[in-house]
Amino acid sequence: MLKLKTWHRGMLFISNFRSHLKFIRILSHPQTRQLIVNKPELTYKYLRDYISLNIPARNGLFILISHYSYLQSNFKINFLDDIYQSPIQLWGMDIDGVSFQIVMDFPHMVDHEGDLCLIFKKDLVCIYRVIFVITKGSSFDFPDDHVIFISSVQGMHGFEGIQQATRICHDVQPAQMLMAAMSGVGLALGFNTIVGIAGKDQICRCEKLFFSYEKFFEKYGDIVPHKNFYRISLPYAESALDLIHARHRKRTQKKRTFKNEIRDQVISSMAQYIARDSEWQGKL
Repeated sequence: MLKLKTWHRGMLFISNFRSHLKFIRILSHPQTRQLIVNKPELTYKYLRDYISLNIPARNGLFILISHYSYLQSNFKINFLDDIYQSPIQLWGMDIDGVSFQIVMDFPHMVDHEGDLCLIFKKDLVCIYRVIFVITKGSSFDFPDDHVIFISSVQGMHGFEGIQQATRICHDVQPAQMLMAAMSGVGLALGFNTIVGIAGKDQICRCEKLFFSYEKFFEKYGDIVPHKNFYRISLPYAESALDLIHARHRKRTQKKRTFKNEIRDQVISSMAQYIARDSEWQGKL
C-alpha cells in the first residue's frame, strides 16, 4: 500500500509539474521564503488529502497557489513570518475576571486542513478553532474574485471549557464567536462569500465528539445544490427581531450586539496587517 501511494503521488506530481513549479516560485517570494525553510513539506501537501476529501490534487494545488498569491499581494511582507512564529491577536476581552482572546495562527499540526486558523482562547488555553484558506471563487464555481473556505471547526480542550466560555460570554458559543471573527476577516478583505465544508468531506472528523457541519453552516448559509459545501454571504443574514418571540428578543439582541462587537474589533485589528485599503465599510 505504501508503494502504491508513493507511485500514485509520483504520477500526480508529474502531471501537475508546471503548476508545481509555479507554486515553488510563489513560495520563493521574500514573504514566504522562511516559511518553506521551516516547513519544506508545504510544497507537496496537495499530493495527499488537502482541505477536503473531495478535492483532487490539481484543484488543491490551484487553491494553494491562490492562497499564497493572495497573501503576497494583499498582506504586509512580514505577515506570514510573524504569524508562523507567534499568533496575532484580533480580539480580546475580560469578562467576570476571565480573559478571552481570538487569535490568528498558522495551523502547525493540521496544516493539511488549511493554511490559516482562528483560535478562541480562555485564560490563554485554546478552546476552539476554525481552519481556513483563501482561494479564488472559481475553485467552487462562484463569480467572486476570492472567497474564504472553512475546512474545519473543532473543539480543542474538552467540553467543560466550551460550556464555561459559553456561559460567561452571554450564551454565545465559541464556534459562533469564531464565525463572528471570520466575518470580520472576510469583510476587512472586501470578500462577499465564505464557503463551508460539508461534514462527509471533512478530513479529520472526530468520531468521539460528533460535530454536525450541516447543522452549523445552515445557520449562516445554504447548501449548494449537487455540491458538498455551503455558500455563506457576508455580512451574515439575521432573522428580523420581530420574528423572534418577545420573551427572547432582548436576549437575542444582546447576543447579536456581542458578536457584532467581535466582528468590528477583528476588522479594526486586521487593518494593521493588510497592505491595501480595506473595502468592508460599504458592506455594513
